[in-house]
Amino acid sequence: MADIIFEGRVYTCQPGESVLDALIRQGCEIASGCRAGVCQACVLLMDEQEIARGCQQGLSPAQQKLNHFFACQCRPDATVHVRRPANAGGRVSGILRCREQVAPDIYRLYVSAQMDYQPGQYVTIFKDQTTGRSYSLASHPEESSSGERLLELHIKQHESGALSPWLCHDLQPGESVSLLGPMGNCIYSANPQQPLLLAGIGTGLAPLLGVLKDALHHQHQASINVLVGATEPSGLYCTEQLLGLAAAHANLQVEFLIQNNRNNQALDPATREADIYQYCAENFPDLKGYGVYLCGAESFVGKMRKQCFLGGAAMADISTDAFIVFG
Repeated sequence: MADIIFEGRVYTCQPGESVLDALIRQGCEIASGCRAGVCQACVLLMDEQEIARGCQQGLSPAQQKLNHFFACQCRPDATVHVRRPANAGGRVSGILRCREQVAPDIYRLYVSAQMDYQPGQYVTIFKDQTTGRSYSLASHPEESSSGERLLELHIKQHESGALSPWLCHDLQPGESVSLLGPMGNCIYSANPQQPLLLAGIGTGLAPLLGVLKDALHHQHQASINVLVGATEPSGLYCTEQLLGLAAAHANLQVEFLIQNNRNNQALDPATREADIYQYCAENFPDLKGYGVYLCGAESFVGKMRKQCFLGGAAMADISTDAFIVFG
């Protein structure tokens, strides 16, 4: 059993227990979110440099140098000295400007915040001091108007979720919200002459839309192929926006794919009933030289990443944003 020295007190840490779980179990208020070393809500600072180094993957070089670490990923077997970062996590304040429902369980939010970011990155939103969840950015900094920078977020509501019901219903326009970020590496970084494949399901469209906007902003020259998947037609959204972009850019092709059309709903020419994995394999059999962006559920991203790699895409050319559902 290890000890955690935190804010002048000694806390016990059971074998295999994380620093985060140990502190929360004993009554400490520690911010948390994904518990997977992604959202950075639980980042703390540790004096023991060697132990901290094993729990820093995904943190910036500056954070690593300062011995910041993911409390959810650290399971010490010796005494550690831990404290909160002096900057309280670098949170910024934002204001909800508007919210609209775009699908049965998906809402689009626009939040005003002074934050520098790259399209496709994500932020962690906090309901209170300790409860946070991460959401990807669909907006582009150049879209800001009147000196106000708006962050576009696509939120899927989970009825028993810790944050999404509040974001989708309770938080009102004009009210403030706390954000941490930006984070993530799923950003446009391709060679302008490199063909692109962007594939996503559900709210995985948010980071894809951000990446797409940035590629067009940088006048990407090669073909851009966007595949948007959903279980059924009602799960598709932003279709008019994407089709409008395709009409304005000759090198952009957008396809909407649904798994089931149980009600035999009339589909527009850009929508077809197809399995996204099979469609990708048949229409993009050779991905050598492609830049690939995959966003959505963790299972989808993992399977599609393997498929694209086996199809010829270099692993270094595959960028991903895998969504982890944890309530």
